Amino acid sequence: MRRNSLSAVALTILLLSGAVCACAEAAAPPAQPVNDPRPLFNPKQFQVNSVDFAMQAFAASALPTRSHGTATILLAGEHKSVGAWNLEGPLTGREIRGSIGTATAILNGLNRNPLFSTLAVLQAGDWVNCWSLRDTDRFHKIPAEWLTSVKDGQPFAEGDPECEDYARILTLANYTSDRAMRVNSRRDVTTRHLLTESAYYRGQVIFFEGHIHLVDRFPPLPGADVEGVNDRYEAWLFPDTMGAQAVCVQFTEWPAALPRSLLGQGRLKDGIRVQVAGYYYKQYAYRTKDRNEPLKKAPLLIAHTLSVPAPKAKPEVFTAAWVKPIIYIIPSMLVALIFLAVGLTYYFRRQDQLLRDRLRLARNAEFVPPPPDVVPVAAPVASVPVAQPATRGYTLRPPSPGRHGRQGDDPKSDEGSSESGGKPPDDPTGA
Repeated sequence: MRRNSLSAVALTILLLSGAVCACAEAAAPPAQPVNDPRPLFNPKQFQVNSVDFAMQAFAASALPTRSHGTATILLAGEHKSVGAWNLEGPLTGREIRGSIGTATAILNGLNRNPLFSTLAVLQAGDWVNCWSLRDTDRFHKIPAEWLTSVKDGQPFAEGDPECEDYARILTLANYTSDRAMRVNSRRDVTTRHLLTESAYYRGQVIFFEGHIHLVDRFPPLPGADVEGVNDRYEAWLFPDTMGAQAVCVQFTEWPAALPRSLLGQGRLKDGIRVQVAGYYYKQYAYRTKDRNEPLKKAPLLIAHTLSVPAPKAKPEVFTAAWVKPIIYIIPSMLVALIFLAVGLTYYFRRQDQLLRDRLRLARNAEFVPPPPDVVPVAAPVASVPVAQPATRGYTLRPPSPGRHGRQGDDPKSDEGSSESGGKPPDDPTGA
């Protein structure tokens, strides 16, 4: 309903403007020939009512191409030949233009296509110098004309061309990411190179790694603050190279890995390990407490930020699949062998001790002889009649009683021991 009413108002305004044009044509003098050098409109006689022109801009906002139509009418009304209004006041300063452009971008986010309309506003703001669209991951070299005013070994002087170029380089480093700096940095340069061949390395990106022992904050430089540089930090870096001098590093973005409590604490005892990649600008002169050399020189780097490296992980040692079980088996076997040796030692020592105890008890006790063995008694032998051999006139004598008590003596042995040579008398061989 609202759009229809606005369309009706716009149509009415267009009809009125057509009627005005018709009246103007009726009152105008007859047409001149084509070769007339006079302009089509006479700027002195062409007058525009600001209210009517503003109503046309309001009606253009109801059209499908409201953005372009409104912008066209605004620019046309600002033209010097029309003079409906003057846009020099609110849009002259960059800050005011930036504010208006930012508000326009925010309001465009409420449209049906917020992405494309916002991108268009951002591009238009860059075109009318409301802001600058920069790709921070894109590396930009320092222009050669910015390095012509460098004075090595001298401090900065406010208002000097060197100070202005320094502010430009600081702004360039602010809008160049640390990643882009690292990719385009040189890692084969030491502080000695920068101090002995300063002109050769000036403007190049140098990479250093070391410990910072002093960090502080300073206000932004004149000329850099209007470009969006809000902070300027200064740190003194001591590289890892043996015998290297300190490096003065100035950067614009505070690293998230460092606590802000380090600012203004003076010289840090242990130091913090950092990495930096920045433009080498000059030999920076600074004052010291050394009486023999009160003014010294140090390389000055202009960087985007500092980075705190992660702790180095231990290198992973490659081991084959069959090696890992051996790593566990061998210690287990050693432990089992130790327990086995201890167990066997304990067992044998215990058995030896038991044997020694038995021998000691046997040595000290009184000897008890064993009981005598029982003498076996032979069974009685029954008398058997013995046939008496025939004698040849000899009389048998009983054996002597003294020979019967000798064990193992045969009764017949006496007969053999007679004077006849141990032969019985009836032995026919003895005859």
